[in-house]
Amino acid sequence: MRSTSHYLLLAVLATWAATANAQLVPAESLGPIHARPLEGSTPGEQRSLVNEYFIYEYLPQILPLEDDFSTDRTRHLDAQSGQGGVTLTDTYYHLEVGGVSTADMTFVLEPTFRYTFDISDPDTVIKDTIPLASTMVTVYDLNVYPPVSSVVEAWPPYDIDDTLNVYVDTTFIVPADLVQDSLFVYNVAADTRTYEQGLTQVPLILWQDDYAYVNRTYPVDPPTIGVATFDGLDRTGFPYDVTVPLPYGECDKLTSVPINLQFPPGDSLYLSFLYQPQGLSGDDVVQVQDSLIVELFAPDDNEWVQVWQSDYSAVQPFQQVMLPITDARFLKPDFQMRWRNFGTRSGALDQWHIDYVRLGRNRSFDDTVLVDVAFVMPESSLLQTYTSVPFAKFSALPASYMAQSVELTMKNLDIDDKFITWGYDSGIDGTGPPFETCVNYGNNISNNAETTFQSTHPVNSGTCSFVYDPSLSTDAAFWRTTYWLNATPNNIPYNDTLSFVQEISNYYSYDDGSAEAGYSLNTAGAKAAVRFDTQGGDSLRAVRMYFDPIFSENDPTDGSFLLTVWSSLNPEVIVFQNFSYGEPNYRLDGPNKFVEFPLDSTIFVQGTFYVGWVQTNAIKMNVGFDKNRDNSDKIFYKVSGPFTQTSYEGSLMLRPVMVSAVDPWASVPEVSVTDQLVVYPNPAGEEVFIKLDNADGAATVELLDLLGQVVERTSFRASTPMSVVGLVPGMYVVRVLDREGVILGQERIIVQH
Repeated sequence: MRSTSHYLLLAVLATWAATANAQLVPAESLGPIHARPLEGSTPGEQRSLVNEYFIYEYLPQILPLEDDFSTDRTRHLDAQSGQGGVTLTDTYYHLEVGGVSTADMTFVLEPTFRYTFDISDPDTVIKDTIPLASTMVTVYDLNVYPPVSSVVEAWPPYDIDDTLNVYVDTTFIVPADLVQDSLFVYNVAADTRTYEQGLTQVPLILWQDDYAYVNRTYPVDPPTIGVATFDGLDRTGFPYDVTVPLPYGECDKLTSVPINLQFPPGDSLYLSFLYQPQGLSGDDVVQVQDSLIVELFAPDDNEWVQVWQSDYSAVQPFQQVMLPITDARFLKPDFQMRWRNFGTRSGALDQWHIDYVRLGRNRSFDDTVLVDVAFVMPESSLLQTYTSVPFAKFSALPASYMAQSVELTMKNLDIDDKFITWGYDSGIDGTGPPFETCVNYGNNISNNAETTFQSTHPVNSGTCSFVYDPSLSTDAAFWRTTYWLNATPNNIPYNDTLSFVQEISNYYSYDDGSAEAGYSLNTAGAKAAVRFDTQGGDSLRAVRMYFDPIFSENDPTDGSFLLTVWSSLNPEVIVFQNFSYGEPNYRLDGPNKFVEFPLDSTIFVQGTFYVGWVQTNAIKMNVGFDKNRDNSDKIFYKVSGPFTQTSYEGSLMLRPVMVSAVDPWASVPEVSVTDQLVVYPNPAGEEVFIKLDNADGAATVELLDLLGQVVERTSFRASTPMSVVGLVPGMYVVRVLDREGVILGQERIIVQH
């Protein structure tokens, strides 16, 4: 059960929601994210329509071993039948009689009968009732592996009417209680990739499950870049339980593959790791029953034994734990270790982060020194302030958008000073050697033992001044930059590099693409606005927003808002507002997926402008909030009185989209803005009319989805509507082509049924 403080919190929130005095409730709030969907996943553990079970093979690990989570070494449990390395090994059937299973087996658990009727006797219609023969059926539970069985008495799933003097009996089907089913068991071959550890190549896969989330943005000041995070989201990224308020219980786990620990008992074998509660994305309500535990597996006893536990607490620096392994029952060839957390099972709450797991011999209780120099947090941009800007604007004045330098955090975890140097390479992503290489522009050579320090990497300044050349790309650019550091000795090479792709296409953004929290307003009429600055003018056509999926009785999809553009906030000057309401779209097909909301019409903006929303009801919508890049000075909200700067440090995941020649996000080339093509009504429910001035030569109308795929094609007729009844609700592109395939006009529409 949850402690009284959690239920008191619920009661307070309910009281706030009911009271008319809205000033008692903070107008803006920041909360943990509610879901982190994997690509192609659905709420809860996915189940196929076919019962399948996959047995994964693993290459055993040997000592010493270590993992700082800068590389994802988990085995992702997403095998599918038909894939390479996946082999069908067994088939189990749900029903069996006398050792035989057939596909048509069905039974009921109550007797069924043969009824004899004599229609020649007016007084006695039913002459006899005889139970049909029963069968002893072995029933296998296919929800567990290996399936367990039980034996039950069952009857055929039908009754028989036998009418005397009539040659054909009549059979009446009875709904079956037991229906034949099958479970297919597959073997999944071991992953043969390797991982460099010291001067040795070892199997890459160290963890045999993927319930914990390996990431680089959730912790606070980690030892190295990358941690494993435990919370209340399952391996598909959805809450374990949303059926009750604040459900409590076991959440994530991280289990090692078998490890050869067949050594004589002694006191020199240690397991160590570092851990942190809460971090950037988690519940800050401390519950004493929330905990992180470590368990060791005793193979001969087939038993997991708890050897360490920590209660949830306020966020604190990472702490190292040293656990001696001396019990002989653990010193076996098939030893395993695992971490588990207990807490709230309904979101990214009660988070824990672990880093730098080490298991080895010839260690002692004071072997806590990490001989490593590493990057700490990722980078996502080489631009000033922004993480992306429109290609057309960048091309006009490249130097004005490039950052003078980039500051990256490094750590020397060793107790000894290191001679540390660094550099970077940059080039078009995926097209061969870099066109910029920069070395020997900085180092740290003394007094850096056990320190965290900032390293300055010049971009458009100093020794390696460079500006991306837009002529190397057409309409959109994707440049990959890799930073590296060098120090000797240095344990793990994987945390010595940072790599990211700089996109320059058709939007402005401040965020790094990863949400650590959700931002909400809770008042009807409340307004949120984000400041953007463009050099000269531009055509704004849409806004992309990331909404953190919420699962609750207060359905956030009931929320609504009006996209709004301002030229000034104080005094408030609205230059555009959609006439159609927007509704939060919580995409469940992957993490941090943006949704594009088109403006009702393209507008011209210049200089400083603000993009955001006016909330039309009090339902919290949970817009993604990036807590790793602080642009709070550009986020404003208003309930009454003037606009006020947000009280939270970070960046709203809201991106204004400009008209451009190409839209990489939608995979649909764009055409210049024009007043010639009109598509109405927009949004459309059943059909749309298409009007094109000077339509001579127009031959074809195409409807494309946001992947650029043509979903409808018909001849152009200005007076005849195009049906959209069969289309999935969402945004589409309408374009009119001439007989040579040249685009005469193009517009976006929303289909809403």
